[in-house]
Amino acid sequence: MKRDVVVLLTKAPYGRVHVPEGLRAARGVAAGFDQHDVTVVFTGDGAYAARASVDREALNMPGHVADLREQGGEMVVDAAAMAERDVSPEEIADDVTVRSGDEVSTLVRDADRTLDF
Repeated sequence: MKRDVVVLLTKAPYGRVHVPEGLRAARGVAAGFDQHDVTVVFTGDGAYAARASVDREALNMPGHVADLREQGGEMVVDAAAMAERDVSPEEIADDVTVRSGDEVSTLVRDADRTLDF
């Protein structure tokens, strides 16, 4: 049964494995037997990982992101988290959509399942 799954990336990108492992899980859920609809949300300190300046190669992100996109997955960043961390919309990577805090809350509330990294 296909479900809406939200993967929350809440940790800073460097010095931890949360961001690449969260993306790996997201791509696996999207590509699994039921091919669930997956949205990755960069929130909290995870908003830093949505920036274009992040070294995705060093974080082992490119393959995970490409596979997620191939499966129809989406990546969004929480505008409220960005504002709290002085991250401007111009800093966000082209493949990440900025969403308001209310939109992110709705995504999480309406999801069938959430995963938190």
